[in-house]
Amino acid sequence: MTSQNAVHKQPVLQGYDDAMITLSDQAIDWLVHLQSDDASDHDRAAFAQWRTLSDAHAKAANDAEALFFGVDETSNAREWSGVPEVSKPTPNTHRFRRRKLTSAHPVKLVGRRITYLAASLCAVLALVTVGAIGNSDPWARWQADYATAVGAFETVSLPDGTIAHLNTASAFSIDYSGGVRRIELATGEVIFDVAKDPEHPFIVEAAGGEAMAVGTSYGVRIDDDQVKVTVQEGIVEVGTGTGNSIRLTAGEQGSYRAGYAPSLNNDADLAAYGSWQRGKLIFNSRALADVIKEVQRYKSERIIIARDELRDLKITGVFETSELDALLSSLAQTTTAKVVRLPLLTVIY
Repeated sequence: MTSQNAVHKQPVLQGYDDAMITLSDQAIDWLVHLQSDDASDHDRAAFAQWRTLSDAHAKAANDAEALFFGVDETSNAREWSGVPEVSKPTPNTHRFRRRKLTSAHPVKLVGRRITYLAASLCAVLALVTVGAIGNSDPWARWQADYATAVGAFETVSLPDGTIAHLNTASAFSIDYSGGVRRIELATGEVIFDVAKDPEHPFIVEAAGGEAMAVGTSYGVRIDDDQVKVTVQEGIVEVGTGTGNSIRLTAGEQGSYRAGYAPSLNNDADLAAYGSWQRGKLIFNSRALADVIKEVQRYKSERIIIARDELRDLKITGVFETSELDALLSSLAQTTTAKVVRLPLLTVIY
C-alpha cells in the first residue's frame, strides 16, 4: 500500500519491550495456524510446549488468546495450562492466515457477472459525482495541530508530557489555556496516555460530547455520527451536555451521539482494542460489512459490497495493516465473492 508510509513507526504498547512484541507476534501466528484446517494434534502440543518456555512466552500466549478469541480476561486475570482447545471453523465462518489461505476452496460464480459489473460502474460514477471517494476529511487534517494520512500511524508527545497515538486518517488540535488541557478531535481515532496533573483536567472533545480524565490512558474514536470512548487505565467521565454522563473504568467502552446521553457498550470487543498500534487488525467472527468498514479506514480507494447476501459473511483472522490488499484478494479465493479493482474503487460482488 503506497499510503502505508508510516507503518514502521508503530508505537510500543505499554508494558511491552521489543522482545515481548516479537513473542506476541509469534503467539498470534500460532493461534491463527491452530484455527486452520492444517492444524494437527502435534501442532497443538507444540504450542502448549512453546508457551511453557518462559513467563514471557506464557504472557504472550495468554494475551494473544485474549486478542484473538475476544475473551474479557487478560493474562493477569487467569492462568492457563495444557493444550488449547481450538474449535474448527463453522460453515459460515471464513478463517484466513496472513499470506497463506486456509479456508474452503473457491466457488466459481456463473451468470449475473455483467450485471454486477454494470452496477459497479454506475456506483463509481455516482461516487465521483457526489465526491464520496475517500474515507476521511482532508481539510480537517490540514487544519489540525496533529494529523496522520490515510494508512499512516504516528506517536507524538504533547506539551504536558501526554503521549498521543494517532491511528489512520486522524486529526486533533490542542488548547491548554484556562487551567484545562483541551483536545479537539476532528476525525479518526487517538489513544492518549495522559500525563498526571490533578490541577489541570484532560478533556477530549469530539462530535458534540467530551471525555474528561486527570491521569489515565484512553482512546476516542469518531465513527460517522457516533463517538466511542475506550478506557485502558483509570477513570474517564463522558458527557454530551444533556445532563446525563457516565463514568468508565479500565476495560470499559462507552459511546454517544451529539444531543443524546452516552451509554455503556456491553458488546464491545475490548480484547482486540488498540491492536492497530502494532500494525494488526483482528477480526473474530465479524460480519464482512463490518470488516470492510474497518479496512476502509486504511485505504484511499472506495470499497463497496455489491451483493447484500455477502454482507453477513463471517470473517475471522489476523491481518497486517500493511497487507490489507491481501485480505481483499483472499475473499475471491476462499469465498463465493468476486473482487474487482478499478481506479479509486474496489467492488466485492
